[in-house]
Amino acid sequence: MRQLFYVVVLLVALAGQVTGAVQALGIPLIWAIPAVAALELGGIVVLANADVRRRLGERATASRFLSALIAAFAVAFNWMAHDDKLLAGFFAGMSALGYLVWLMHTENQRRDRLRAKGDLPPTTPAYEVVGHWIRHPWMTLRAKNLAKADTKLGLYTSLAAARAEKRKEQRTAAIAKVLHRKIRSAVDPTTADIAVAVYDLDEIALRLANGADYDGLTALIAADLAPARLAANGVVEQPPGREREIAPPEPEIIDTEEQLALPEAATVIPVSAPPSVSPLGELRTEIEGILPPQRKPRSRSAVAEITEIAEEPTLNPPPIVRDGSLRSQVHQLLHEHIPPGDQRDVVQLTTFVGDLLDLDDVERLTASNYVRTWKREVDAGRRAAVNGRHLEDVIPAKR
Repeated sequence: MRQLFYVVVLLVALAGQVTGAVQALGIPLIWAIPAVAALELGGIVVLANADVRRRLGERATASRFLSALIAAFAVAFNWMAHDDKLLAGFFAGMSALGYLVWLMHTENQRRDRLRAKGDLPPTTPAYEVVGHWIRHPWMTLRAKNLAKADTKLGLYTSLAAARAEKRKEQRTAAIAKVLHRKIRSAVDPTTADIAVAVYDLDEIALRLANGADYDGLTALIAADLAPARLAANGVVEQPPGREREIAPPEPEIIDTEEQLALPEAATVIPVSAPPSVSPLGELRTEIEGILPPQRKPRSRSAVAEITEIAEEPTLNPPPIVRDGSLRSQVHQLLHEHIPPGDQRDVVQLTTFVGDLLDLDDVERLTASNYVRTWKREVDAGRRAAVNGRHLEDVIPAKR
């Protein structure tokens, strides 16, 4: 079909060139046919020569320019040689169409040869015009470049790789800025620049991510977002009419005869239901138990007395100073000072640890999570030990 198309276009263009040469220039028909054929085919022949030189690594700029100049002269001659401009436009358009189709076909073959040799990057995925190029042009261009470098990346994987690369650049820039500021505070700016260039910022980011204290940060944010703390006076107001909707449960009534019929050890004493406690109240009570109580301002005389007492030597030991993370310190203190079977709850244990380590309010909130984790592990180990002893007692009995 392509060869047939070239033949038809060439015949139509030659017909226009021959009739124009005969009418405008007065050239005999027998001489006009080979002359205009050479003119019409001259652009394609020179372009084929340029393609051969380009295969050898040359640019062939002169040949390509001459080919385009010959094709433009043929189109212009077809347009100017006919008085009927509609017919002239038809012949000139056919000449231009034949040359442009041949040029596109030659360039396509050249790209295929370069791609087969590895001198041209493979084709990239077809990204969406509106969803990708218009909404995120720079991100799409980055994804296209990554897909050129790695042929395994498809449409969505290249976009994901581009987003990950963008996040990595932002993270590296932030770490470099903080590291430069930290080092510059101790040494001169030139040494800080050298340190930032020497250290592997990606390795620093990886170690920061591995050592991040997610439990402590989560506890800190949860304490700030507690509704009891966000309320105006620390009290969560109930909506109107809520008191009437939720009524306390009625006390259970026990028949006197049934109560007398029970043995003394199984006597049931009616007790009123305990008041309902909201989860927010429990959270506020636990936080208030963990944090040290707020001290009221003292008078000048009390401050003077405290100053006099502070000047005297005290026998109280200083707070314990330990190395390592807060989690390891808390677990080490609990293992050393809390005996097995201790009945203290999380709040009491947190207060005990906070007093020994001299923790502030934020550290006490973080330490409460570590105490709760330690207590859960100890209780689980204790239950496993009890079950193991029970199995040891049952197996010999069966034997």
